[in-house]
Amino acid sequence: MDTATVIWIIVGVVVVLAVIGVIVYFASKRGRARRERKRREDQRRAEEMRRDAEKRAIDARENEAKATRAQADAQQAQVEADRLRQEADQRQADAQGLFADSEERSRQADELDPTVDTRHGGRHGAPGSDDRASGTSSATEDPRPAATEARPADESPRRGNDDST
Repeated sequence: MDTATVIWIIVGVVVVLAVIGVIVYFASKRGRARRERKRREDQRRAEEMRRDAEKRAIDARENEAKATRAQADAQQAQVEADRLRQEADQRQADAQGLFADSEERSRQADELDPTVDTRHGGRHGAPGSDDRASGTSSATEDPRPAATEARPADESPRRGNDDST
């Protein structure tokens, strides 16, 4: 082979190597640009995810605060309901006491009243009398015998000290 052929082979190999070098250079440059774009996109997505996570954390704290307030409100309502229940029970007990006192005074008045016959239970304790504890009342009809009717004026009540022996 002659020298010119060898030189052309060497030049051809150098040109091929140069073309391959240029291709590799541009391919790697393109790969670096693609990697850089991917890195920036990943960074942008990560930033967005951080903002979203922060927003969710704020929402979670806000919901937790609302739940705590609602629980406190419910406890306050329960305390208020308990207080009102106690007040109602006390008023009921007071009303029962006043009712019992009223009944006792009425019974004492019946014992003092000469027109009321208390020998058979009188007006209080007689069948059909007003019974507030059971919620029944005999206001519409009076099944009592004439024991509560007025006695004749000439008849005095018998109290155990009868002088007619």
